[in-house]
Amino acid sequence: MKNILYASILSLALGLSSCSKEFLETSPTDQVDAGTLLKDTQGAQVAMDGIYRMLFTAGWSESNTSQNFGITSTKIFTSLMGEDFLQDAQGQGWFYFDYRFDVRARFTSTGWRSYATWNFYYTLISNANYILAVEKTLTGDPKVVENIMAQAYAMRAYAYFQLIQIFQQTYVGHQTSPGVPVYTEPTTSASEGKGRGTVEEVYTQINQDLDKAIGLFSSDKGRQTHISHLDYYIANAIKANVSLVQNKWADAEKFSTEALSKSGVTMLGSGDLYGGFNSVKMKDVLWGAEIITSQSGIYASFFSHMDASAGQYAASSRKCIYNWLYDQIPNTDARKKWWNGPTDGGTPETKPYNQIKFRYSDKTASLGDYIFMRAEEMQLVKAEAQANQGKLAEAKSTLADLMKLRNATGYQTILDKSTMSKDLTMGSIGTPTTLMDQIILQRRIELWGEAERIFDILRLKTGFNRNATGSNHSVKLTWDTLDPANKEFILTIPQKEFDGNTAMDANKDQNPL
Repeated sequence: MKNILYASILSLALGLSSCSKEFLETSPTDQVDAGTLLKDTQGAQVAMDGIYRMLFTAGWSESNTSQNFGITSTKIFTSLMGEDFLQDAQGQGWFYFDYRFDVRARFTSTGWRSYATWNFYYTLISNANYILAVEKTLTGDPKVVENIMAQAYAMRAYAYFQLIQIFQQTYVGHQTSPGVPVYTEPTTSASEGKGRGTVEEVYTQINQDLDKAIGLFSSDKGRQTHISHLDYYIANAIKANVSLVQNKWADAEKFSTEALSKSGVTMLGSGDLYGGFNSVKMKDVLWGAEIITSQSGIYASFFSHMDASAGQYAASSRKCIYNWLYDQIPNTDARKKWWNGPTDGGTPETKPYNQIKFRYSDKTASLGDYIFMRAEEMQLVKAEAQANQGKLAEAKSTLADLMKLRNATGYQTILDKSTMSKDLTMGSIGTPTTLMDQIILQRRIELWGEAERIFDILRLKTGFNRNATGSNHSVKLTWDTLDPANKEFILTIPQKEFDGNTAMDANKDQNPL
């Protein structure tokens, strides 16, 4: 059995309530006796909490661990693979190799992006599979059993969804292309490996898991003991994103609307935009990780790479906005303050176009919560889905509900200038003219650094362009970045997978080199 799928990483079970501050280290999930940890609901939730801890734990590679810290490291490298999010200098090198597309050839190494990404998401899957294996035998309150299993189903779906977007072209037009291996049973060193199958088969599994999760969650929709826990509304949000990629517009609208119906969750007003996006207590947070002092990754963390004022990695390699995108934001839009303008202020934090959207809550303690998903993302999914169904007036209204919170005095003029069309005419750069152009543009602004930009580039089939007039990109690319299905847009499969999985042949199953 492949070494990567073997769950050899410890599940760190973390008490996530405010009264618990210590870790409980368990055995690897594939070594846990079903009669101990996975006997009852208390133990199963402990195992599930271990998975949640993995979402922001550094590591996943045998070197370069400072750029591998779970979900938010994926958000950084997939954003750098596009045009809107850039590094103004190499600095100490972290993520710069992703930005200049110099990681695909490193698939034989256990220290680079392919290995770390494959390892991370398959470890989530492997651990979720152990929890799901006791679905019929777990003792405890049936409602709690259902909730834990729903969490595990949703986590497995999320991990497969990330994998298939990172290691293969987008769903539409590539349904019969090779997918990623699908495992639904616990894996050990004795398990047989699986082949790649097809993209369609992977999405079938993702949708089955999400449907199962939503069904199990629905018997008690309000149950979520911590914001880090997957719940009914997050499962709907993931399903909305899956539907968007599959161009299932009615489903994308349905599930995003349901995700937005969570009690107490609402989009941020303009006055709430400048706190650093570092607290799960923000009123728009659907899913995030609350970080306490003993959990801080310090240098191996999202904020170390983002907050240039902290004197860590970001101080020598700022994360900046593409000047073209910055110029699309009116001065009346409150979000323009998320970035510096073109003037160099002379300090790392005040360099041109540097971001100040994401900042530590406590620089001294290297603290800041991780935000995985906000209500605004679902609002934009809903608008795009409505427009693609031809429900243009509804889409305009949905988009306006967000824009008026960001640009109260100017949003209406912008929307009135947009032709009522679902056609995307703008591409990567250009002049937004249609309603769909404006929806995607607002998505790029609002979700900068949050949504994986390369995934949108793939599903929208636009390619990207870093060469606008006066471009501030520190790396210009010489290959065809406008090709909507360029091989460079997806990662290569790590050699370690082929070495340990006899069902996969490196000569036949590797992505194009």
